[in-house]
Amino acid sequence: MLKDCKAGERFEGIVLVNEWKEVAFRQKPGAYLSLMCQDRSGMIQGKMWNYDPQVIEWLHNQDIFRVKASASEYRGTLDLTIETLRMVPEDAVDLSDLLPSSPVTAEELEHRLESLVNKIAQPELKTLLKEFLTNPVWGPAYRQAPAAMKIHQAYLRGLWEHSVRVAEIAEEIARLYPKMDGGLVMTGALLHDIGKVGEYSYTRGIKVTTEGRLLGHIILGIEILTDEIAKIPNFPRELRSKLLHIITSHHGKYEWQSPKKPKLMEALVIHYADAMDAELFHFEQAKENHPDDEWSPYIPSMERCLYLK
Repeated sequence: MLKDCKAGERFEGIVLVNEWKEVAFRQKPGAYLSLMCQDRSGMIQGKMWNYDPQVIEWLHNQDIFRVKASASEYRGTLDLTIETLRMVPEDAVDLSDLLPSSPVTAEELEHRLESLVNKIAQPELKTLLKEFLTNPVWGPAYRQAPAAMKIHQAYLRGLWEHSVRVAEIAEEIARLYPKMDGGLVMTGALLHDIGKVGEYSYTRGIKVTTEGRLLGHIILGIEILTDEIAKIPNFPRELRSKLLHIITSHHGKYEWQSPKKPKLMEALVIHYADAMDAELFHFEQAKENHPDDEWSPYIPSMERCLYLK
């Protein structure tokens, strides 16, 4: 596993190449390959200084390879110097060995999800959630999709884990404000990111789909929610508008590609609960990855280092 790599040691194994590019040398003709290598234990940047032109053709058509490499440390970061790279047939690989999954088990997530749904009193909201979660397409996708490509919970079951945690955070906040609709908060939190089931493909690494690139998960989520609500007879029009507003506004700011700012108490809570879970995820990961360090490395998405003690 990649997580077991140590500077100065050899590595040989099967990896999924998530991203790759040719990089021109600065002071001499030619280029080297930069590859992001992944298995279920994590990701490591690899560099291939000498390569046959055929390798480029392989990388265009394939993303799973057997590599032989040596590990080294540069500026505090471990990377791989890749010596050989060979294609691996798709049917010779168990993708669960290459794609990371949520550390929270499916059994625990299902229990927490059911607990949240059972607390919702409004019959229309409970029906909507049950219809969505048992849908033969959306139900499995919701429980399998990642929450992101890189930023937070970028692994299988990540969307499920993130949605449940956002709903649990939002539920606790709603308890403090009696005028808030707790059922709407929990329903909106569980459904706020459903568009990600169409934004990402995750059968061979996590990648953005064509629909994801063209529309994004907010628009896709609105489409899914609109279709699911249309299946429920006499679903209240105002309740429909509130749920759609929660999806539309959950990014909170126009500069964060949010079509609307939150204009409901429930939408505001979901926006902050969403951001809180995503940012606290970085703290958890930093503490796990740097258990003996006082400070984390600089985290670009948070624009700062994190204090870990």
